[in-house]
Amino acid sequence: MLLVGGGHSHIEVVRRFGLTPPAGIDLTLVSREATAPYSGMLPGHVAGLYPLDAIGIDLAALCRMAAARGAAVRFEAAAVERIDPDAKTVRTADGRTLAYDILSLNLGSTPSRPGAVGLAVKPIPDFLVALEALRERVAAASRPLRLAVVGAGPAGVELALGLQHRLAKMPAGDGAAVQITLVAASPELLPGRSARTRRLIDATLRRRGIDVELSFEVAAFRDGALVDADGHSLLADEVVWATNATAPKWLRETGLALDEHGFVRVDATLRSLSHPSVFAAGDVASPPGRVSKAGVFAVRQGPVLAHNLRRAATGGRLRRYRPQRHWLALISTADGRAVADKFGLSVSGRWVWHWKDWSDRRFVRRYGAGRP
Repeated sequence: MLLVGGGHSHIEVVRRFGLTPPAGIDLTLVSREATAPYSGMLPGHVAGLYPLDAIGIDLAALCRMAAARGAAVRFEAAAVERIDPDAKTVRTADGRTLAYDILSLNLGSTPSRPGAVGLAVKPIPDFLVALEALRERVAAASRPLRLAVVGAGPAGVELALGLQHRLAKMPAGDGAAVQITLVAASPELLPGRSARTRRLIDATLRRRGIDVELSFEVAAFRDGALVDADGHSLLADEVVWATNATAPKWLRETGLALDEHGFVRVDATLRSLSHPSVFAAGDVASPPGRVSKAGVFAVRQGPVLAHNLRRAATGGRLRRYRPQRHWLALISTADGRAVADKFGLSVSGRWVWHWKDWSDRRFVRRYGAGRP
């Protein structure tokens, strides 16, 4: 059995295989990165609230802990660049071919960005490298840099506030800092969230000196400016993309059934519609109904995926994944406060931040030392 990608669903599969080792199943987790940053804590790291090692899950250590419990689990550090679901093989960037009986994909996604310029928040390891380079450019600048964060969902809001907290106060040449603008194609912030949450966040952004540009659908970035479909422009020296997700392009060459956006089409059991030996979860999967590309859904898919991979290998009925209709958003404002939003209700304050911090740290500890 081969797991490709170290996303939230797959780490739960490995943990559960360690808790109850299945007989007769050899499992290999393949990931380009040996450490998987937890997306829920990324804005906190951007804001300087968490060191990098506090938000990362050591995939190799997680596999070793599962193996110590008796599970036949191992970790393989490799980037996958090709899948042949008919031959049941995976090709890695370093030229190896890995065979499988059952394959699961939890690859994540990347934000849509015209021209592939700027910093994309995913893949997170690449973003973290680019973030350090951005901090160096801010420090070396002789004037305030104009930074545009594109995306009006929770990720865009948290990143804009986190970057403002981290970059606006850092030492810089000639006192330079940043001027941040949050750019959204939608006519409002945080579509789908309560009116009170939108008001709270809008007031916080403006109080912190972050401009908000709504109904601006970016079509291109050229000559130091974002340009929309009507030709309007917005000056920007740097761009951070937290927009709608796009699938890895090489998936189109696999022969797997994909949706119109290139994500793997799966049924309610997370099984590929075209190849029964392939499963997919998280951002890369396209299950029935409307499922947001948010980490909370990948986390909820993990237990279902673990159950179904066992049953696919040993026989038995597969379990259906039922996406939650309402999900809790805990939005950090990078000032010791946070906003909680669910069921159209909204609360905010320092206690919400402490709740979010406790919940996030508990999630990471679940996959840390001493816990398979």
